[in-house]
Amino acid sequence: MNLSKLKTVIVVFIAALWLACMYLGWQNDFIPAMCLGVALMLLHMILGAAKNGVISKKLLVYPFGLWALLWIVSFICSKYYSDLFAGVMPSFTILGFHPSFAFTIWFYWIGGMFTLSLGFHLYKDEWLSEKDWKDFVNQVQKEAK
Repeated sequence: MNLSKLKTVIVVFIAALWLACMYLGWQNDFIPAMCLGVALMLLHMILGAAKNGVISKKLLVYPFGLWALLWIVSFICSKYYSDLFAGVMPSFTILGFHPSFAFTIWFYWIGGMFTLSLGFHLYKDEWLSEKDWKDFVNQVQKEAK
């Protein structure tokens, strides 16, 4: 997907998402604010992984898409179980964790990091090939002289 003509729009949208996140936080609407935060980070990842203004569709689906889905599911499930068991001890745990915290550990932390790490390993040439890295190093050395 070519982002060359969309960079300015994306950057303006990022600024709008920051404002929306802050506003929702001030209104104590934390789950929608965190979900918008995922969109915000996703846009930063897309801009950062684009090579010459082009982002690989593989990266958009996996790992970026799955990562975003895992984080949003984590936030929603954590909120659901924290509300469900507010002020009471749950009658069960998920692998030893409070149900609300289990989703944070498994989906947000482990799932998110595993997904991004594995995805970047599997598709390393989609975001930074060896040739691109060498070209970058040569360009920096050339400009330093």
